[in-house]
Order: sequence, then C-alpha cells, then structure tokens
Amino acid sequence: MLKRVMVVVAVVMLMGVLVYANLTAEKNELIYLKQILPQTDFAKTSDSPPIFKAVQSDGNNYFFVVFGEANGYGGPIKMATVINQLGEIQQVVVVENRETPSFLNKVLKANYLDQFKGREANAPLELGADIDSVTGATVSTRAIADAVRQGSYEAAVRQLGLNVPQRTESWQFGLAEALAVLLYLAVLMLGLVWKKPQTRLLTSLVSVVVLGFWLKIQISLSSVSGLFLGYWPAVRPNIVWYVIVIGGLGMVVFSGRNLYCYWLCPFGGVQELTSMLKSEPQRRRVANPILKLLPKVLLWFGLLLIFFFRNPAVGSYEPFGTLFGLSGTILNWLLLLVIIVASIFIYRFWCDCLCPVGAFLEICLNIRRRLGKAFRHLAKPASPDQTPVKQ
Repeated sequence: MLKRVMVVVAVVMLMGVLVYANLTAEKNELIYLKQILPQTDFAKTSDSPPIFKAVQSDGNNYFFVVFGEANGYGGPIKMATVINQLGEIQQVVVVENRETPSFLNKVLKANYLDQFKGREANAPLELGADIDSVTGATVSTRAIADAVRQGSYEAAVRQLGLNVPQRTESWQFGLAEALAVLLYLAVLMLGLVWKKPQTRLLTSLVSVVVLGFWLKIQISLSSVSGLFLGYWPAVRPNIVWYVIVIGGLGMVVFSGRNLYCYWLCPFGGVQELTSMLKSEPQRRRVANPILKLLPKVLLWFGLLLIFFFRNPAVGSYEPFGTLFGLSGTILNWLLLLVIIVASIFIYRFWCDCLCPVGAFLEICLNIRRRLGKAFRHLAKPASPDQTPVKQ
C-alpha cells in the first residue's frame, strides 16, 4: 500500500511540475536584442514571429532582428537572425536552446553558423542546397537552418517586400533510414518470430556501428522527456529519428518484451563487448535491491528537473554523446571511464544501476502487463457458479 502511495505521489509531482512550467514559461526576446546589437534602438513590428526594427544611433542604417524556432534532437533551438536594409543576413545567433549539448557544441565548433552570413534573406537556406550539414549532428543543423529560414522568410516578405520560394518539405529516406528499418525488422523476426536469442549479440554489435557511431541516435532521457514536452522534430526530414525513437518505444510496448535494451541499444552493445574482456563461467549482475532501484530514482529526478526548466539537457546525464560523438567535458569522460571499467566486472553495470531509459521501458512494460491482465479479466466469461439465475 505504501509503495502505491509513493508511486502516485511521484507521478502527481511530475505532472504538477510539468503543468507549472508550461503556465509560467515566458518568451521575452528583448533581453537578447541589446546583446546582439548594442547602442541601438528597437521597435517591434511583428508578434508572430517576433520581428524588431533596429535603428543605429546615427539614424541612417537600420536592421531587422527576427526570431525563429525549430526542434532539434533534444529540444527546440531558438535563433535570432539579423538582416540589413538590403535584405542580406548579417548575423545568426543561438539565443535559446534545449538541444543535447554534445550535438550543439559539435555544430558551433564547426563554425556552422558562418554559412548564413552574407546570404539573401529569401535564399533557400536549406541543407544540401546552399547550406552544408555537420557530420554527426544532422538533426541539430537542420533545426538551426529551419529556424533561420522561418524567421528570414517572414522578414523578407513583411518588412522588405521580397518574394520567397515556395518550399515543400520532402521525405528523407535514404541508406540510413533503410538500415534502421531493416535492423528493427531483423530484431522483431529474430526475437519474436524465429526466436533465435543467440543472434542477440550480432544485432547489438550492428547497432553499435549503425545507430551509435554512424547515426549517433538512440533512445535517451532527452528524447523521452522531449516527447512529453512536445519537442518533436519535423517528420519528413527526420524519419530516422522517428524510426529509432518512436519505433523502439513502440516495439517494447506492443511486443511486451524489452527488445530495445537487450537487442538494439548501442551502449548496451558496448557493454556486451567490455564484458568479454573478463572471462567468467557465469556473468555477475547487480543483486542489491537498492542499486537496482537507483535507475528509477534517477529517472524521476531527471524528469523533475527537465519538466521544471523545460530543458531536456538539464536532467540528462547519459554518456552516449561522449562515447559516440567523441565530445564532452572532463566530467563526462570520467563518468564514461568509470562505467566502462565497471562493466568489465559487472555485466551491464550501466543498465542495472544507472540507465534511466531502461527504467522507463520497464515501467512501460509493467503498465502494459497490468492493462493486459485487466482486459483479459474483463473479457473472461463468467463461470457457471457466477452466472445469475433468471427468476
């Protein structure tokens, strides 16, 4: 009884924090304007999207500052674009972001934003057309381009009287998407239909290469919390994200088995490799009940922070970006080192003791089992002893 009460209280607190953060969220672009164009007076000319006319102190030159926003891998990225009176982009600045830090840092270090300078406000501003992507951060670079284009086109039409090209978002389905779909279908067939558990190591290793080091996409606390916050990237250009994240969650829920963690998770595959460094007749797993409860506690605290700040990066502590993106702070690398060393001696140490995604999927499976049991109970015909007698 006490356990159920604690679970209810924990869920109510999460929902309460999420509602509170949504109600108190403010969007005040004025705090960024003086940082972008100091010694300038501003006048707001549009609310949706926010556009400001900036007149310099000499009174001769003026600019437009327009704000646009698009969802990246971990959350929305808000961009400010400065356009001069001739319709040329002078500067683009990331003013707010809830993106996964490792991906955004990779984009900024590659000087990706410099590509927009000097381009016309009504230029295509599209990946593969006049803007180059950054390898390993495609979702983030596309989100930035979408946000800049969104603002620039509005300013071009409303303030400068320019024509903008008619743009239709095309479906992006190439080698990456095809391999992700094939990998997921292979797991479904091998795990559920043909029931070949001995192939699990093979799919894990393929996932390390394809999902981990190549695509750098996996189900993470950032992606899970982003679903609750509504931070969904555009569908057509990000099919691979939906295949991996939504497909992975759906596979677990509808199959009733945690196929993602044990067959597909790239970091789980890495731990399979590290466990082979120490040969033992029987692999040691964590048995301490407190340690096994820790992932659910970390999941709850992580979601609490993320919902309060409406920022998936705040509560995310996973080492995925550090390992597969080869980027991170000293603390990130130290955490990764500790996890890798521990996983040599304790089989899937991260999964059993720290992983919030595994805890989330376990909760989803428990809910599914309870609902299935309830439906079966309702559908079960009444026994002869319980059949009411007609009078």
